[in-house]
Amino acid sequence: MLLFTSQNPASVNIARRLVAGHGFIKAGDGWERKGVRLIDTKAPTVLDVPTDFETDCLLVLSTHRSKVPGKMLTAHVPGNWGGAEMGGQPRTLNIAAASTLKILLQELKGAGDHIGWPVSLEADHHGPTCKTPILFVEIGNGEAEWADEKAAEAVAGAVAAALDRMAKHETFETVFGVGGGHYSKTFTHIVLETPLAVGHILPKYAIEQLDEDTFRQAIEKNVEKVAKVLVAKDETNAAQRERVGALAAKFGIPVERA
Repeated sequence: MLLFTSQNPASVNIARRLVAGHGFIKAGDGWERKGVRLIDTKAPTVLDVPTDFETDCLLVLSTHRSKVPGKMLTAHVPGNWGGAEMGGQPRTLNIAAASTLKILLQELKGAGDHIGWPVSLEADHHGPTCKTPILFVEIGNGEAEWADEKAAEAVAGAVAAALDRMAKHETFETVFGVGGGHYSKTFTHIVLETPLAVGHILPKYAIEQLDEDTFRQAIEKNVEKVAKVLVAKDETNAAQRERVGALAAKFGIPVERA
């Protein structure tokens, strides 16, 4: 199920392109394409979209805001390693659909290359918290980009192509990624250039907040079973790697350096 809000510029622009050119037709209180619904939640912000739907996965169409100006297309799993300053429950992760995220990022990469926009995974951050697997796909980083029709069309095309691939139930070996910055260069590369899918991503700046409970969530809250933990070797220090390794040993899950 696709969710957007007409109160958010990039969100509504992507939705309009899906309706105009990618086969979504009016159905009840929303639109539909091959059994996938598109709904205007009319929420005040994308962080406030309702999530109590009966569906396999929620994909939220969203803006991405950054202090750094520039063009960017992003995707990520929402969730909070620590506090909940941007919605959701503190220290609570969502269910990661890693294979779906990989497919989406692959399609987003092709669309971004076509218009000359970079693409990146982001670490888990912000709300909402829900019981259904949930992903965000976003246009950033500011008002000019949110209104860019080429960007909206690129994301809409990527979403439509990803939906067709998701219908074939493609799955990939899933890992939990640790390290790096908020924009994860290492794990973006792994998702795009290797057979692996990455579900939850814990950035370097949040490793000190990691404890047994949040580690357990990172391993257990996934659509596919997590095969191993991948630690970005050049984007973590020895103490951080030791912390992650000790927790992984408690859960009997292997750790490798990326």
